[in-house]
Amino acid sequence: MLGAMELAAQTISGSDRLDRFRLLMARLDPAGDPARALAAGFYVAPTGSASTRIAARLALASTSTHLLVGGVGSGKTTQLLDVKRRLDQLADTCALFIDVTRRHDIDKLMPGVIIVQVGLVLADALASLGEKRGEDAAMTLRTQAHGYNYDPDMSDDDYLVHVPGLLVPPEARLAESVRDASEPVKQLVALLHARWKHIVVLVDGLDRLVDMVAFEQLVENDVRALAALGVGVVLAGPLRSLYGVDRTVTQRFDDFHYQPWIDPSDGEGACFLANVLRRRLPEDALDEQGLEALVQHSGGVLRDLIALAQLSCVEAYMGDSEAIGLYQADSAIDTFGRKHMQGLRPEEIEVMQRVRTKGLFVQTSDDELALLMTRRVLEYRSNGRPRYVVHPTIDPFLREMAGEQR
Repeated sequence: MLGAMELAAQTISGSDRLDRFRLLMARLDPAGDPARALAAGFYVAPTGSASTRIAARLALASTSTHLLVGGVGSGKTTQLLDVKRRLDQLADTCALFIDVTRRHDIDKLMPGVIIVQVGLVLADALASLGEKRGEDAAMTLRTQAHGYNYDPDMSDDDYLVHVPGLLVPPEARLAESVRDASEPVKQLVALLHARWKHIVVLVDGLDRLVDMVAFEQLVENDVRALAALGVGVVLAGPLRSLYGVDRTVTQRFDDFHYQPWIDPSDGEGACFLANVLRRRLPEDALDEQGLEALVQHSGGVLRDLIALAQLSCVEAYMGDSEAIGLYQADSAIDTFGRKHMQGLRPEEIEVMQRVRTKGLFVQTSDDELALLMTRRVLEYRSNGRPRYVVHPTIDPFLREMAGEQR
C-alpha cells in the first residue's frame, strides 16, 4: 500500500498503462484511511465546514464538548482529523484522535470504554515525551482495559482465572467502571498539563452505533467524566441522534454540529464535489461529461463520489479507454444503483417511491431511519429546513418499477 506522501508525489503520466490505473485506483479508494488522504493533500475544505467551527470553539473554550452528526460517508472522520490539524497549530494544545472501534467491538459498548481508551492514548502521548511518571497510571488503565489473570488458590499449578477488562463486557457495575478509569486518567492529564495547557480528544467510530441507550450511557458517563477532568471532547455520533426521542442526547453537549450531505443540484455544492475529484485525478484522466455525471449521481455523498469514480476507473481499464468519460461513468452508476437496490423489501420501496415523487419522508420507524443510514434516502438542508431525495443511482430503477421511462 502506498504511503500518503508517496501517493501525493507520484505522477500519473507514466507509459505503463497498468501502473497508471493502479495509481488511479489507489487515489480513489472510498474505504481508504482519511488521514492518508489528508496528508496527501486530497482534502478540499467545504465552505463553512464543521471542523472550522469546532476548532475555533475549542481554541476559545478548550474544555467544551461537541457532538458531530452526519450520514455515513459525509466526511465526519475527515472533519475530526481537520480539527486536529488546526488544533495542532496551537502551541499550548494537545489534540489526540481516537477511533474507538480499533480496540473494541462496537456492539459491546458500555460506559468506561471511551475514557479508558482516552487514557491509553494519553499514556502514549506521555511516553513520546520521555515522561516515565505516568507508567503506573498507564499500567492501571491497561489492566482495566484488557483484564488480568490470577491464581485463585495461590497454588503452584498453571490454573489461572481471567478477569475481563472494560474492552470486553465485564461483570462489574457500569458506574464503577467509569470511576475506576477516571483516577489514572486524571493523573495522566495532570502530567500532560506540564507540557500542554489544553487537552482535547477527538473520538471517532460511533456513527454506526444502533443502540442509542448504549450511546447515551457513554455520553452520560465517559464524556461527562472527561469534561470534569478538564479534557475537551469532540465525538462523532450516530445519525439517529438527530431524530425522535433520541434527539435529547444532543442537549448533553455544549455544541452540536451537523455534517450534511452536499446538494449537487446547488452550484456551490457541485463545484465543491468536482474539486474533490480534480484534486485526486489529473485532468486527462476524467473528461467534463464524466465528471458531471459522477458529481450529480453521487448524491453529494463524498464516499459514494469516490466509489463511483473508482468503479468508472475499472470500466475505463476494462474497455481499453485511457480516460473516464460519460460511458464509463454511466456504467459505474448503473452498477452502483443495482447494488443498492438489492435486499429492499416492498415496504421500503414504497417509502422511497413516496420520497421520489413527493419528497415526503417521516422518520417514524427504525426501517425508515435505516434508509437514511444506508444512504438510499438522502437529506439536504437549506436554511435549517430539510429536503429529502432518493439516491440518484437508485432513481432510474424506481422509475422503471413504477412504469415510468428511465
